[in-house]
Amino acid sequence: MKYLNSTIAIISLSASLFLFNACSNNSNKGNASVSENFSGSSTSQHEQQQEQLKEEESIDGVYTGFQTVSGLKLVAKLTISGDQWSAVSQLEYDSPEYQNGIVKEKDLYDNSGMVKIGYVSGSSARINGYPSMRKE
Repeated sequence: MKYLNSTIAIISLSASLFLFNACSNNSNKGNASVSENFSGSSTSQHEQQQEQLKEEESIDGVYTGFQTVSGLKLVAKLTISGDQWSAVSQLEYDSPEYQNGIVKEKDLYDNSGMVKIGYVSGSSARINGYPSMRKE
């Protein structure tokens, strides 16, 4: 009798495990296709958001600004394109002065790339000795 009860218990346990495993596999298969569909659309949405952020975060463009120094107007223009920048400043009656250099992330360096002389923050740019500039 003990042998029969043990056999029934083992068969019942085996059947339960089999049913549990079968149910788990079916629910995982359903979730896998849902996950694949979700992650597929999520990936393309994520890529689109990344593209938008890159466009929004891009510092490329033209920045201009001016200030009055001893009664004379100092005008400045900065152009950033990729990893290069160039700027021109002119004090009202003087000849224009030109500078250029290297861009590293949002910082502006001289041509050597060793000396930081300015930076971009949001839609504003600053270079030492120049007026504050805003993106056009």
